[in-house]
Amino acid sequence: MSLRSLTLAAVATVFIQPTFAMADGGPLVDVDWLVKNQNSVDIIDVRSKIGLQEGQSYAAGHIPGAVEANYLKAGWRTSRDGVVGVLPETSALEALLSKLGVANDDHVVLVSAGNNATDFGSSARVYWTLKQLGHKKISILEGGQKAWVAAGQSLSTKQVAPTPAAYKATVTANLIVPLDEVKAKYRSSDVQVLDGRPDKQYIGEAKHPKAARAGRIPQSVNLDNHKFFSDGSANLLNKAALTKVASLVSDDKPVISYCNTGHWASTNWFVLSEVLGKKNVRVYDGSMVEWSAKPELPIAVGKDS
Repeated sequence: MSLRSLTLAAVATVFIQPTFAMADGGPLVDVDWLVKNQNSVDIIDVRSKIGLQEGQSYAAGHIPGAVEANYLKAGWRTSRDGVVGVLPETSALEALLSKLGVANDDHVVLVSAGNNATDFGSSARVYWTLKQLGHKKISILEGGQKAWVAAGQSLSTKQVAPTPAAYKATVTANLIVPLDEVKAKYRSSDVQVLDGRPDKQYIGEAKHPKAARAGRIPQSVNLDNHKFFSDGSANLLNKAALTKVASLVSDDKPVISYCNTGHWASTNWFVLSEVLGKKNVRVYDGSMVEWSAKPELPIAVGKDS
């Protein structure tokens, strides 16, 4: 192999190897860990039409024992005051988790399809939701169901009917930034506002269908959440590469993460807070759909000066 080939191979290793799934069941777990712990965790399949490919529905096949909890249909998100995709009331989420058979002390493992970064965001958003409710033991299956299949593990077509539980949230986390706080702080040099959307949406050349206006919150910094993933995949980069991508994020200032509806913002939150261990990262749940609907609020467009 030539020196150039060796160099390219080394670069590929840095950016394509799996992140660092935890042996003790941390924020990310791999297939081997889930196989060993399959009977002692609650496997929640959050797959929806987001990122789904033909033949990947829950009915067509899922990880044995996984409970179906469609990200778009189960009740993980709701609409409020014309703003889509926001966090439901705590009581509604307690009812959902109880229905799914999740008890307060259970270890929950979230499974997405594993096809792309936006699909990963479904599990990141549900992870953030559980964390906000005060749940302690939560993991995401790295690579989703796609990784499970690639490892040669079998799928089941048996619908899982969980035994209902009595979930009671203990909301101690402060992971949500309300609109009033964003309005009060977005111009402050003491806070970093982080936009997780693709560049075209950040500069105002494109927008979410539900956003009233194109553009961004003034003075926000762009960190497209897709940059945390190997190209076109749902696999996070390794820790060194993630750290490099996140180098524009302040270690000292509180971070307000936003996007269009809090979906991509949850991925940025997950990587920064749960994987890289940055402190004081929170999500502006209403994001641009809410901000752009307020004509009195300013919006910036174009490239940063």
